Order: sequence, then structure tokens, then C-alpha cells
Amino acid sequence: MKHKLETARAFSPIDWWMLAQAWFLLLVVDLGLRVLPFKRVQVFAAQAKQPDSAPKRNDTHKTIARLQRFVDIAARYHLYPMTCLRQALALQRLAGQRGIASELRIGVRKDGGALEAHAWVECDETPLGETERAANRFAPLVSKG
Repeated sequence: MKHKLETARAFSPIDWWMLAQAWFLLLVVDLGLRVLPFKRVQVFAAQAKQPDSAPKRNDTHKTIARLQRFVDIAARYHLYPMTCLRQALALQRLAGQRGIASELRIGVRKDGGALEAHAWVECDETPLGETERAANRFAPLVSKG
């Protein structure tokens, strides 16, 4: 508990704003998935503004890593559990708001007799918030082309 309080105290006002955006977007995405067709929610999440200038690759990945962290924290402390799909859609929207193009990936795998699914976001074909090995364990439902 002490570590969590120290971490929270270290947040800047911008960090708190990003955390609030992530928390709210998770709620919007969750409600959207409950009442709208998946395609409409996916289009909402994928909308991106045009960047004023092309971000440098290192800056893009640093920004994405920060956004991923805030989505993780927001999901952990939400009203109810937020699935990987909800988190991926929220992350994609947050990245798009910053002019960073990304793609939603949904994959499946069979583990024993159970079928498992997982969703994640990729930027420049690099899985965000995932190890490459983790993303490669799931066969994509839709081809990248």
C-alpha cells in the first residue's frame, strides 16, 4: 500500500489527466461493446488525428509505453474487470488522439481443450504492452494485409 501511495504522489497533473482519460475511455469502450456493433466501436477506437509533424520512432514508442501503463492502471482500478479487448481499444484510441497510427490485433489459440482469445495493439508491427513471443502465441483472426 505504501508503494502505491508513493507512486500516486509521484504522478504529475499530466499523468493524472492521462490516467483519467484512460479510465473514462475504458468505460466508453465497455459500454459501446455492450450496445453497439463491434465494427462501430472498432472504428471509434481507430480514429486518429493527423499529426502536425511525423513523430520520431523513439518518441512514439515512449509515448505508447506511457499510455499502456496508464491503461493498465486504469483497468486494474476500474469498477469491474476490463478485458484485453477493452484495454486494446482504449489504448488504440489514446494513441490515435496523439497522432500515432496503430492496429488492433485479435488472435486465438487452443490450450488443451480450451479455445483462448487475446487482443492487443501493434504500432509499426510491434506489439504494444506485450512481448513479441506473447503476441506470436495467438494466431490472428484477420490477416494483416
